[in-house]
Amino acid sequence: MSEQDNVQTIVKIYEAFGRGDVPYILGQMTDDVRWVVHLDPVVPWAGDFSTRARVGGFFSALNEHAETMLFEPKEFIAQGDTVVSTGEYAFRARGSGKSSRGPWVFIWKLRDGKVYSYEQFHDPSAAAVFR
Repeated sequence: MSEQDNVQTIVKIYEAFGRGDVPYILGQMTDDVRWVVHLDPVVPWAGDFSTRARVGGFFSALNEHAETMLFEPKEFIAQGDTVVSTGEYAFRARGSGKSSRGPWVFIWKLRDGKVYSYEQFHDPSAAAVFR
């Protein structure tokens, strides 16, 4: 796959996220996908959700504990089978009603058009809404 094809795969995953189409997203993963979210453990969707069978738990935790107010990809940088994307995310914690807005960086690695590795990094202040 070309770098542009890889970027388009990630764009389509983001579009699916916007419409709540988790089955489509899961279909873009390898069975053994490495899926790690680097956030303070107080955030319900932080941690290691590796394997496609467990990635659904990430989306369940996110949906259960946060109302997404804004998910805005801004930049895509592709080299080989790696796509790094940056953007902004805003959400309201369903439990506390507190809101957070900040930048993110996601690192995607693809093999034969499927995601085999994903790492998510957010502004650490996102954890404050859960304290």
